[in-house]
Formats: sequence, structure tokens, C-alpha cells
Amino acid sequence: MNDREYAVAKPWRWSRERSEREYTGSRSGGGRVSEIRFEDVSWEYRTGDGLAVESLDCEIDSGSFVGVTGPSDAGKSTFCRLIPGYIPHYFDGELEGRVTVGGTDVRETTIGDLADRVGMLFENPFDQLTGASTTVIEEVAFGLENLGLAREEIIERAVGSLRRVGIEELIDRNPQNLSGGQSQRVALASVLAMRPDVLVLDEPTSQLDPHGADAVFDVVADMKSRGYTVIVVSQRLDRLAPHLDRLLVVDDGDIVHDGAPEEVFTEPGIEALLDVPEAVRIGARLREEGYVESGSVPLSVEDAIEELRPHVESSGTHRRASNRDSDGGATAGPASDSFERDEPRVAFEDVGFEYEGGVEALSGIDLSMESGCVCLVGQNGAGKTTFVKHLNGLLEPTQGTVWIEGTDTREARVAQLARHVGLSFQNPDDQLFHDTVESEVRYGPKNLNFDEERAEETVERAIERLELEDVRERNPYDLGLPRRKRVAVASVLAMDTPTVVLDEPTGGQDAPGTALLGAAVEELVATGKLVVVITHDVGFARRYADRVIALGRGEVLLDGTPRETFGDRETLAETDVDPPTVTRIGDRLGLPTLLSIDELFEFVG
Repeated sequence: MNDREYAVAKPWRWSRERSEREYTGSRSGGGRVSEIRFEDVSWEYRTGDGLAVESLDCEIDSGSFVGVTGPSDAGKSTFCRLIPGYIPHYFDGELEGRVTVGGTDVRETTIGDLADRVGMLFENPFDQLTGASTTVIEEVAFGLENLGLAREEIIERAVGSLRRVGIEELIDRNPQNLSGGQSQRVALASVLAMRPDVLVLDEPTSQLDPHGADAVFDVVADMKSRGYTVIVVSQRLDRLAPHLDRLLVVDDGDIVHDGAPEEVFTEPGIEALLDVPEAVRIGARLREEGYVESGSVPLSVEDAIEELRPHVESSGTHRRASNRDSDGGATAGPASDSFERDEPRVAFEDVGFEYEGGVEALSGIDLSMESGCVCLVGQNGAGKTTFVKHLNGLLEPTQGTVWIEGTDTREARVAQLARHVGLSFQNPDDQLFHDTVESEVRYGPKNLNFDEERAEETVERAIERLELEDVRERNPYDLGLPRRKRVAVASVLAMDTPTVVLDEPTGGQDAPGTALLGAAVEELVATGKLVVVITHDVGFARRYADRVIALGRGEVLLDGTPRETFGDRETLAETDVDPPTVTRIGDRLGLPTLLSIDELFEFVG
């Protein structure tokens, strides 16, 4: 189908009732059994780095909603790839044991034959989009056309799936001009449109704003309620856990914990493997301190509030945090006071930017940045990535002026600005091109003509900061996405620029990886650098940011300390960003703006 046919049909103007009815009709599989079995399964990739999974034994019942989590490179993506047959039919390696879906051995069928039974969303959404479609509706319809479906059914399914994931308004947009989060939703819509019996989603919300993540989890939970089998890999357990029937924790290629989420989260030593949700940690502390005697820990904000309410003293004394709190509060003021200069490193003067086609991404931006950690938050499509691409000249304003170290970016080449601003992209695969990690990290200093001594120093420091010593001779593309992101960050740090920009560095990272990135940010700030971080991880922002800027519709809606920005609930709501869990809980209980569990428990008595 072509653009003309879609334009004539204008299916997106059909009634919501019809679209919902068509979307929720019978599954393509006709109700086939979708039970999944792993029987003594081991797999080693041809790269020869050892077993990715080893002796896996697991059964997943038809119609269940299963979460999968664990450290980076633990084998989670390999687990997923085995179900739709990408292993062994696409990836090269050696498979032992047996994987069956609905009684069919994946060895004895093909990826194509499994496609109408198992739908998989890749960890990196950019790997899933065809790159050949000129509109979002074409992109979502691509798989349906390959099934040979009738034109009307293709339109009904494509539009219904876009509506389900909340991006119906993007139907005519070019997929190449979408934000990372919007691309992730398009990729999910393309999977849902196929109506498989089994959904396997590998980090489906890693690049989504909080409201977008909630919407996706609501969609997949609804699919489960309709009899579909849903398997979701995620590090964002605070939003996923309340929906789950079961949580698997994978470590070193094996399932080391398997049970109800509230049981898994209270296993001894579990915090070394995953980021336990704040609602769970609050519930556990209430039990440790004797306020609650027994019962399962809360998984949701609502349940945590219900447990806390009888014990909260709203008249308690609130200690404003002037230093970082023991469990992750943020500083009350910027860390940049001791690094004052004659002029700001970065200044935006009435900056606007419009993409071809008339899409306005930035409007009237007036701000300056000197040093410290500045986090940019906002919904997908708010203009965050567009904003940071103005810092190194990848984009030039269509209105106003951007100044970098006193230079108008329109009067400098990108190569000149690269000495002042290093940018790590949201998608590391847009940045990495060398055949070893070390040569990748060394490229920036070499390109900037560092002398041998300085290059060696910055390269070694970057590799050490991001804990890449054990993979320095590996090809970056043999690494998992979280570690590839760390390689991209290291390649920027090695350039030793005064300003460092990190676009969604924590997406898909496990708890140790996020802490590692946070420590690197703190080290950079301590030396007087400006670090600008785009993030949907409000927990990261409250721990490490000196300043949080909230963008909405291309405008600055909020600009202040973490406590100030996250405390303005009404304005923040316009950005589709939720404050940290403990902040939301405190607000519901009528408490001042809280940034840590320690602060919350000052009101418990």
C-alpha cells in the first residue's frame, strides 16, 4: 500500500469504537496453546565468550504475564531471542536442549512460521524499524502486508495498534524524524498489529517518559487479560511489578529467582541484582521498624500510601537536604558556585528550531549553563534531543542564538565545537564504528590531535571510569546494548571537553550500571565541568542533578533544583513526568517535597 491509498482511506478518522472492536477481535492464532518450555537449554554465541545461558529449565503458562530482570549481560536478551526462534535461526552459535512454543520445537520451524505466533520487540527500537517507510502508518503496516492481508484489515489493525500505544497523532509523520521514545512506541505498535499469541518485549519502555511507560504496561496488561502470553524484560520494576503474575531474575545465564514479585523483592541479597522499587523498600522498612507486623510488601504507590497513612505525623520536623542524603537525595543548590567564570559555557538566547515540514521543536528558549550536573526531563517529543544537538552545532537555530564558550554556533564548524562539547547519542549504534572498544575510545583524542601522553591518560581514565577494562579488545557490537552505551559515553569522556552531554545514558542499565554512570558524572562535576543529561530516570536526576530543567512542547516549563522542579507538581504534570516515587507519596500524604526515604521516615511515628 502507498501513501495515496492511506490518504484516501483516512482510517484515523474512523470512530474509536470501531477501531477498538477491530483491534480486540479474535487473535490470528485462533486460540492455539502458547505454553513455552525451556528444557536444559544452553546457548553460546559464535563470538566464543562463553555460555550466554546455561542449563535453563523453565515453563511459562499460556495467558500469564511474566517479568524478566537481572544485571546487564546476564542472558535476558538471549532468553527472549530463543522464544521466537531468532536463536538458532538468525544468531550464530551452538544450542543445546529444547525450546518449544505451543508444543512446537523452535529448531524444527522457521522465524517466519513463528512470526504469527510470537511477536518480539527488540531491545533497541531503531533495529526494528525498516528504514524504508516514509510514514508511521506505513511502518506499522509493513509486517501485515507481508502476511498478505486484505487492505482494509491492514488499515484497521495498524490504526488500532497506534491508538493502543497512544501515538495516533503521529500517523503521517516520517519515522526518521521521531524521538527515541516515539520510535519505541511505533515499534511496539508494529508488533501488536500482528496479533501474536505470545508477546516478548525486551526493555519496551527504556526510552519512554513515565506516562508513556505506564501506558505501555497498561496495554500489555490488557493483552494478558485477553488471554495473550506476555513476557517483558525491564529494569523499570517500579512500574512493571504491580502488573506481574511472576518475576524471573536472570544472573550469569541462569534463573536465580522465580516467584511472585513481592516474594522475589524480599529475598536476601536481591538488591545486588536489581533496583528494588521504592514502594517495596518503604514497606520493608515499615516492617523492620515494627510499624507493620506482617503481610506482603506493597508493590504500588497506592498500597504504600495505605500502609504509611496511619503512621505519618504531618507536623513532624522536615530537614531540608543541604548535602546528598544517604539513600539518594539531591543537593539543595548548584555545585557550580566554586567554578564561577566571566561568561557561561552555554547560553541560549530566544532560541527556536523548526524541522522541515513545519514541526516546531524549540520555542523561545532563554537560559545559560555554567557547570554542575543539569538534567533535562520532559515527555517524548518535548525537544530534549533537539536542544542538546544545538550544543555542538549538529543543529543550528532557526531563530535566536546559541553561544558555546562565547562563540555563536552558526559561525563555527562542528569540528571546532567538538573541542568544547562532547555528545553521547541516545542510540549508541549511531556513534560506534571501530572494531574494538579501545580504538573506539581512542578515536576522539586522536581526532582532536591530543599529544600521546594526554591521549593515553584520557583514554585509560575513561575506560576505567566506565569499567570497560575486561572488554577493551572486544568489538563493541558483540556487547549488549547497556554496555555499548557505556562505550559511547567513554568515547566522549576521553575527549576531555569542558561540556559533556549524555542523551539517555541510563536507559536499559541495571542498578550497578546506573550507579557507575552517576559516579562518573559526580567526578566530572567535581572538576568543574558542565554535564548535561537527558533522562527519563527521575531517580537518577534527584540523586545526581544540581539543576533540573523540564521541557514541554519545546519550551522551558521549569528550571530549578531537584526539590524545586519535582515539587511543582502542577506544572510538572504538563510534561508527562512524574516526580520520584517518594516525592509522590509525600505529596499524597500532605508532606513537604521529599527526595529520599530517609526524609519520609522523619514523619513516620
